[in-house]
Amino acid sequence: MPDVRDLTDVLVHPHYDVAIRDLVAKWPFRTFVDILMVVDTEISTDPANDFGIASVIAELRATRIGCMRFRIDIARRSAGAQGVNASPTATQPKYTGFRFDMAVGGTPVIDKYEQIWCFGFKPSNSGSANDAEIDQAFAIPASNAELNALDAWMTNRKGGLFGTGDHHFLGASMCRKIPRLGTMRRWTNADAVPPIGGINQPNTAQRIDTLRPPSAAFEPGAPNQQALGNGPHQGDLKVQPIRWVAESSHFHSVFLIHKRPHPVLCHPTLGPIDVMPDHAHEGLCVPSPDLNANKKFKAEKEYPDAVGGGDKPAPKIIAFGSNLGQPPYRFEKGPQPARGNNPMIAVYDGHKAGVGRVATDSTWHHWFDVNIDVIRAADNTDWKKIKRYYQNLAVWLNPPGYSTHCFYLSVIASHFQTVGLQEYTREATTLELGLALRSHLAWHYGPCWVSERIWDVLVDQRFIPKRFPIPELEERFPELVLDGALLETAILGELVKATFEPAAQIREVVDAERPKRIKPLAAPEELFAKPVRAGIDMFVAESKRRCGDANGVIGKLFA
Repeated sequence: MPDVRDLTDVLVHPHYDVAIRDLVAKWPFRTFVDILMVVDTEISTDPANDFGIASVIAELRATRIGCMRFRIDIARRSAGAQGVNASPTATQPKYTGFRFDMAVGGTPVIDKYEQIWCFGFKPSNSGSANDAEIDQAFAIPASNAELNALDAWMTNRKGGLFGTGDHHFLGASMCRKIPRLGTMRRWTNADAVPPIGGINQPNTAQRIDTLRPPSAAFEPGAPNQQALGNGPHQGDLKVQPIRWVAESSHFHSVFLIHKRPHPVLCHPTLGPIDVMPDHAHEGLCVPSPDLNANKKFKAEKEYPDAVGGGDKPAPKIIAFGSNLGQPPYRFEKGPQPARGNNPMIAVYDGHKAGVGRVATDSTWHHWFDVNIDVIRAADNTDWKKIKRYYQNLAVWLNPPGYSTHCFYLSVIASHFQTVGLQEYTREATTLELGLALRSHLAWHYGPCWVSERIWDVLVDQRFIPKRFPIPELEERFPELVLDGALLETAILGELVKATFEPAAQIREVVDAERPKRIKPLAAPEELFAKPVRAGIDMFVAESKRRCGDANGVIGKLFA
């Protein structure tokens, strides 16, 4: 991993740039995240063919979140000899004939990447009721050797994995046996995967057709009511609403509680991500997979136990879709019942179990150019939310530690940004300083980013035994009332106080007549251990003062 310390994206005045870089010279930054996009041959990575993910790749390559950037390589699962293109264009695959156990120069290819994203098409769009087609040779099904290689990568390197297909068994050949991914989504007829449907198909009512009316002419009661069809309407400006699931609660007063979605569905300024492109036949995720089942390629548990004991970490649905019914609406593919709880996006936080994170989506039509080109060109609020979904996944899927070092740098840098120059004084209280930094970070990266980084720090440095979303804690301990905002503010305030001296050193060095080198800081985990502990202690004390803690639950949680 290159050790890059470019502060361009941290928005620090260049007057302080060199000194800050010297100050954090010993910090093990992971600035670039390498992602391998694996596609079947039918899925394009060239914008000239809109049945593919060229726009998503371009957006991720252009993304900057804090000091984090993303490098994308493309791997095509094709027949024939394996090959490596040393200098691919932006739209060409680096690897052809790709397999997950492929090696170059004796080094496994997948070990070069922090994340793998799989967009599967094979075996075919045949609509066959026979799942045997999935494992036919022409479909290039993932072999046991490949699955073992992926399993080791997800366990040893904590690699993050995303994968999706579409209706019926599209994508099953590549994805259906991959650990966790294969049980978080319906991939086969045996899984009761939704069909493609069609006006003459007896199973058309079982499809998941999420198309939405683009105008009044398609609404019930309209004169000569028009029918919604995939060709004209999956790529228009009209999106489908989605229902996000609350992940955390933040108190603004005794009577006002704000709930937030999972970090994957948070936009920094526009709030929850509550829209997706629509499509005439989507797939479905699985709400409650069997946590005790074995992997599909060896006699070993699919879902490992929690590190340090406790309940086994499980996947969860973070967003549900819905579809309109015919009647009263009209669809070219025929009738379907209205549904309001279609499991759309599922995630698994494997870090709690010592493995990589996993995410899946009901369809790659939430990602394909054919569905997003018009919305992307409009650059409207819907597009900004949809694009952020892709970017958030790229942050969330990282192995442990990849995001926290950018967070630590943001604390140092804030002293030389507007918030530090205006609000940071040694006379301010811890909570005043924390509120200033929290507002600053939330403005730039979003409140969910701030919450996620704080919890990452708490878990990575073992201040708590495992990560619980606050709603889960409140469910486990009904007598407990936790104010997540207070916890974040207290910790951030202590971090600001801990960096007053380093910031003063930077100013002294930069303003000296003869600039001198600055002494590098200790590793961030060492530098910030005591301040984080102090912030926790302040939170515990204030929580007890507000609500009491007769059973000692708060103290035990952060012991």
